[in-house]
Amino acid sequence: MPASPKNNIIIPISMVTMAVGIMIMIGWIFPGSGILTILPGVAMRFNASLCFVLFGGALLVSQWHFKGCHSSLFFILSSLSILIALLTISQEFFHIDTGIDQLFARDNTPVSAAFPHPGRMAFNASLSFCFLGLGYLFFCTKNRVLHAVSQYLFHAVTLIAGTALIGYMYNVSLYNSLFYVTSMAFTTAILFLLLSMAAALLNPDLGLAAIFTGDRVGNRVARRLCTLIFLMILIFGVLKLETKNSKLFSSADIGMAVLVICLLLAAIALIWNTTNWLNSIDDKRKLAEDEVINMNAELEERVEQRTIEYQKSEERYHTLIQQATDAIYVVDSDRNFTEVNDSMCEMTGYTRKELLHMNVKTLLDPEELKSRPLPLLTSYIGQGPFERRFVRKSGEKFTAEVNVKVFPDNRVMVVARDVTDRNKMASEVSDAELKFRTIADKSMVGIYMVQHGKFSYVNPRFAEIFGYQPEELTNTVPVDAIIYDTHREYTNQQVKLRMEGKIDSVRYETMGKKKDGSSNWVEFYGSRVTMSSIPTIIGSMMDVTERRKAEDELKLSEQKYKVMFESNPMPMWMIAKDSLKILAVNDAAANHYGYSKEELTSMDVTTLRLPEDREIQLRGYENDNDKTRIARHVKKDGTIMVVRLTTHDIIIEGRPVRLSQTNDITEQFKAEESLKKSEANLKAILNTTDTAYGLFDKDLKALMFNPKAIQFVKKQYGHNPESSSHLSDYFPPDKFPQLHKFTNKVLNGENINIEVNFPQADGSTLWYYVRLFPITSDHTDILGILMALYDITERKNAEQNLKTAYKHIQNHINSIKDMAWKQSHLIRSPLANLKGLITMLKTDPDPEILHHIKSELDRMDSIILEMAEDANTNN
Repeated sequence: MPASPKNNIIIPISMVTMAVGIMIMIGWIFPGSGILTILPGVAMRFNASLCFVLFGGALLVSQWHFKGCHSSLFFILSSLSILIALLTISQEFFHIDTGIDQLFARDNTPVSAAFPHPGRMAFNASLSFCFLGLGYLFFCTKNRVLHAVSQYLFHAVTLIAGTALIGYMYNVSLYNSLFYVTSMAFTTAILFLLLSMAAALLNPDLGLAAIFTGDRVGNRVARRLCTLIFLMILIFGVLKLETKNSKLFSSADIGMAVLVICLLLAAIALIWNTTNWLNSIDDKRKLAEDEVINMNAELEERVEQRTIEYQKSEERYHTLIQQATDAIYVVDSDRNFTEVNDSMCEMTGYTRKELLHMNVKTLLDPEELKSRPLPLLTSYIGQGPFERRFVRKSGEKFTAEVNVKVFPDNRVMVVARDVTDRNKMASEVSDAELKFRTIADKSMVGIYMVQHGKFSYVNPRFAEIFGYQPEELTNTVPVDAIIYDTHREYTNQQVKLRMEGKIDSVRYETMGKKKDGSSNWVEFYGSRVTMSSIPTIIGSMMDVTERRKAEDELKLSEQKYKVMFESNPMPMWMIAKDSLKILAVNDAAANHYGYSKEELTSMDVTTLRLPEDREIQLRGYENDNDKTRIARHVKKDGTIMVVRLTTHDIIIEGRPVRLSQTNDITEQFKAEESLKKSEANLKAILNTTDTAYGLFDKDLKALMFNPKAIQFVKKQYGHNPESSSHLSDYFPPDKFPQLHKFTNKVLNGENINIEVNFPQADGSTLWYYVRLFPITSDHTDILGILMALYDITERKNAEQNLKTAYKHIQNHINSIKDMAWKQSHLIRSPLANLKGLITMLKTDPDPEILHHIKSELDRMDSIILEMAEDANTNN
């Protein structure tokens, strides 16, 4: 623990206090060592030195122990010191001898008026120890009021010790005795002064300590003046003693006058020194104020320049916003509009005045807000554009691409652009590209492109139907080379009409001619387009021979695709096993993972997994893996979720593809883990508790017992509890009707607490505290009763023993009263005689009367001795 200025004072004082206390204790234990004669003034008593060691140790523990004043050692040391001091004070108040004075060391000082009780510390010393101990204990609490009380207790000790020291220095014995004859030792007063000042530093912000521990000018003046005043008191006290011992002055009046003059001169010097010191501080303050004034002037000039620049910037900023074609608006931390441009008004259909009184949430689609609530403003920092669905004033919904900029003052500027049409076009283009890629390169249908009367492109399937390789047909032979002779004229006519733009598209069947010369029936579908300013026919072709079968398979395939892929509410994926590239996803996958379909199909599947899980993922793709498993996936926003993967490996056009479905089970997974932990904790509690628990259904049939309950049943009934047993099997027959009434109340929703006893074979009785309370479902339906039994035999026996002891005490008190009444009558007889004899003695001083008085006194003495013997006998 690094040392602080407070520690640098407290730790040395506590160690010095302990060292002096230990040294004096050694002097008392070994009287011949002469240690007690080394220290000036009255010798400190052994108990006082012991208390100083204990208090010094407690103060040291408060600085070095890892728990500070809250440690048990601190409490023990403080409590022992208070106990010694209280026992000593009680002797003064009640005039008794507790034996504490010479319990640890023998004091052979003769009894005198100055030392009526050898070994006993002074009354003001005992009182100071009590104040210190209470201050220590109050300091350990968290109550601020008790802290203040402890601080003033420390100040009281400082006042008592300071008064004693002044009494020694100025020879005023009253100051160091405090109402009692016994004086506080000089060494004791010094240690009290140091220890109380160090203890006051435990709470330096309370009491007088706050005056001297601060860094303000007043605190510094207080420290400076108090230090000099203490030195003055010390120096003048020493001078007074020296002048008295040397008899420098002929009378006390002259010495007192000289002392007053010296004090006056010292006070003037003190005022002069303090005045010069404060004047120097004031000069520095004025110099600092001048510097601050100059700095403020420069700062005002800079602020004025920056204000002009800011106004120009604001004008450019507002001009830019108003002239922007994109919708721009600014919202505060609560997302209320503070500024909007004209484009924003046109896009939403609201006026500027209307928008400035609205919140951005009122413009967002409520359905989307449920699934995608607005995040914290800080989450927008560093985030790129994203899309949100807005609602126009007319109620029409549209999608806008928004780009958010967060300012330091928690304002947010948003640039929004209506991308509804763009998204629609992008979706159409994406679908077209996907369809073309699927149809052209991997489809079972022949695809072709015709330019300048030749095939500029054919897919493998097209060439395969006619027995060619694709390169044999591409840019080599005319279109009618694959048409049977009898159908070439019709086919050429269809191609010519499209090339001339007379028709855009056509669908027809014709007879094809294979490479080997055989024929087949094919169906062509083609449309005219312009590619790079060249008229082009793009179309598809299929073998009509298997047409119906192919059409049926296509319809089935399309239906499966639509049902299992596009319309499936669960995320579905098509992943190439060789490259791990995502080939296709459905809308559910894109929405759930936060990506667009275009983003997902441009990624590989490893992006969706955590880095530490990718090795397991890669091994899973090495072999066929048609099964269900659990994995961790990562959304676009970084959210980690637990998913159940259902995979099936298929082949598409000779390429291995994994068809996968993901089910987000994050909440289910967390709930299962929480349930496992709860079950484990409940099982551990039931197995280790000292309370017996039994669970019963609404018909009072037993369902479950914990080990303590099984032990109870075996002990009381001699058999193992069974799940089919009834609650009546576990209570005496005479007590079950009352218990049955209680169970009816429990089944109505009440909690019942009762005590029952079980007589034992050895004549003893075991008592149990029984609690009955209902077990309810989530819908507060009562499903059964839980019974808890806790052994309270010891408590009941203790209560019975306490009653017996109280009865014995009451009988003893009554006997004492009887004895006191009897003895009072015996004593009153000699007292009455003595009163009469004394009256006679006043009128006639006869020696015989004196003889009678002596006889009556002897009789009273014998009665008192008899009373003492009776008291010992009764005890």
